[in-house]
Amino acid sequence: MRDPNFRKTILFLSAYDKQDGAFGLVINRPANKKLVDFLPDQELGVLENVPVYHGGPVEPQELIIASFQWTELEAKVTMHSAWSLNELEELPVNERKTLRAFVGYSGWTGGQLEAELQQDAWIIQVATKTILNGKADEGTWLKIMRSLGPAYHLLAIAPDNPELN
Repeated sequence: MRDPNFRKTILFLSAYDKQDGAFGLVINRPANKKLVDFLPDQELGVLENVPVYHGGPVEPQELIIASFQWTELEAKVTMHSAWSLNELEELPVNERKTLRAFVGYSGWTGGQLEAELQQDAWIIQVATKTILNGKADEGTWLKIMRSLGPAYHLLAIAPDNPELN
């Protein structure tokens, strides 16, 4: 994807409907900030160190807090978002480990994502526990591309503008 908003990103698609559209979060663009940096006047306690990521180009002034829960037996992930600070404080300690905050989100209108998929603009992968529980960054994207085979690895390491090579 050449769009700078999505270049070398891992996008977690959490809601999809063919007619209504889709909602997702970029999970590998750390903002190198913590939740306390965005809510300095709030008493956050242990939540002040929740990492913040750039979630996408839509509503970049909006802060979304999400918890990813991996269910081992079913090999599936559940995402809960739009938590209030009171709800966050009541979360069990094990769920706080998977908390992330996102500035902005990624969204598509009905049919838009399907059109992008028909153009092969996206590579679809199943979510894994390692990606969601780890500290995903641009290096994570490269590892995924490398794991898909030599053609994808070459695509991943190609310069953004081959004319400047």
